[in-house]
Amino acid sequence: MDKIANYSVAFRFFKSSGFQHILKFVLLLTGCGVVQAQSMPEVNFITRTQDDLAASQINFTRSESNLPFMPLAYLGAKTYANARVAAGRGDAFEYDAQTISQAAGIPFFIGSQDMLVVGEYLSRTDFDLKGDALDDFSVNSAGLPIGWLRQMDIDWQLAAFVMPLYHSSTLENGEDNWQFMGGVFTRYVQSEQLWWVFGFYVDNAPSGDLYLPYIGASWEINEQWTVAAMMPWPAISYAPNENWALRIGASPSGASWSIDSRGGSVATNLDAWDFGVGVMHHLATGFWLEFEAGIGGLRGLRLSGSHIESIETDVGSSAFVGINLSFRPQAQR
Repeated sequence: MDKIANYSVAFRFFKSSGFQHILKFVLLLTGCGVVQAQSMPEVNFITRTQDDLAASQINFTRSESNLPFMPLAYLGAKTYANARVAAGRGDAFEYDAQTISQAAGIPFFIGSQDMLVVGEYLSRTDFDLKGDALDDFSVNSAGLPIGWLRQMDIDWQLAAFVMPLYHSSTLENGEDNWQFMGGVFTRYVQSEQLWWVFGFYVDNAPSGDLYLPYIGASWEINEQWTVAAMMPWPAISYAPNENWALRIGASPSGASWSIDSRGGSVATNLDAWDFGVGVMHHLATGFWLEFEAGIGGLRGLRLSGSHIESIETDVGSSAFVGINLSFRPQAQR
């Protein structure tokens, strides 16, 4: 019954005026993208990006897969409904979270073996707490991600990224604060169908430092099926053709935060994840629309400094739904 109630809350959010405005905005951008793809001259940013990808010696693989390329820009909205949080002392409360986020990156090819990506990230998360632990509040975030990729030889790649992230909350005692993320990774392409990746991720936040190993492999079984055995976010993808794709697996949760209500600092966490299904459809010239839904079973809102102090949260499963519009350049096949 709890899960039915969770999905009921998510469905009501889809019908709410707030989400309808988000949906209209995404669909408006979708229409603009279709018009742009049909009306702009041949030489434009999209064409130049795809030409640079084709001319570069960087091996992006997936030459036979129907799956789309990684996104260079996206706009999305997601809601987490009725998360149940239990405090160690027996206190308990629930909350809903709605997030709108947007990000984009511009690739710069330096020679034939190096690529630099400079981007931007913006998001707003509204927390609706059910109880007296805290009043409802929101968090606005802005980040500047910078990534670098080098093709060391035909089989090996080295990549690194950093992203300073600025948070501003509407907590009663809220204060603006910084969070710093970064990571170093290496990838070994064993064949056209199989590659391995090793590395680690570092998160420096007011709530403490997080070190997360990243290891796994991606196996392109055929044009339709791909298994990404990446820890901690494995997934299985099915793309019957170049216009449709289905993904089942885990991804970082957008509703896991550390909140210090007394000191006022906030930080997003990547030590929690969601499990769900996403369906993508190719609209026009690199633009994809995705709907996703699933269960956010391992995530939480950790509080300190209020009458619920220094707690470790035990979070029950709850529903999430989302919509995304992304731009994914077409790699050379």
